[in-house]
Amino acid sequence: MKFQPYTQTIITFIFFLLGLIIGRFQLTIFWETNDSETFSQPPLLNIPTQKPVPKSPTKQIQECGLLITTSQSSIVKTDKGAFRVSNCTDRPIRLALLAKSSDQSYQKSAHWDFAPGEGSNKGLILSLPEEKLTLKPGDILVVFAQDGSRLYWGPYVVGETKSPIWNRETLEWLLILKP
Repeated sequence: MKFQPYTQTIITFIFFLLGLIIGRFQLTIFWETNDSETFSQPPLLNIPTQKPVPKSPTKQIQECGLLITTSQSSIVKTDKGAFRVSNCTDRPIRLALLAKSSDQSYQKSAHWDFAPGEGSNKGLILSLPEEKLTLKPGDILVVFAQDGSRLYWGPYVVGETKSPIWNRETLEWLLILKP
């Protein structure tokens, strides 16, 4: 099918305007890579009672000034512990937590705000107003930039995604946010 010259001009102009509109909104999406095993797991309803994960060799890594002792297998499914966050970005962020209360329901959500670079040296241990915060497998974490840049990190499912990391030495979960 052969288009007339004015039809080609109109189509080109429409694509040009569409490109300008998309460029104006500066849309940015980050994807976290996951192991293929996380996608091949059966649904949560069919999982029998959890068995303890055998101890695996540990390794030490240093990120944002934090020395972390982690398991060689990055995904831990049974450990509960405190929650430490390190904001190594140059942006103000909000971290939202949706804590799992049972197999099919979640508790009321909570959130914390961080200044750029806050907690980047040692990380900050988070707590709730009424009680101590204990992160457990199945809890969901999402982080949003609050500067209007539309950046976000996550969602992270504790014990199922690579972040947060379980620190065997301090017995706490650690989330390091990098730009």
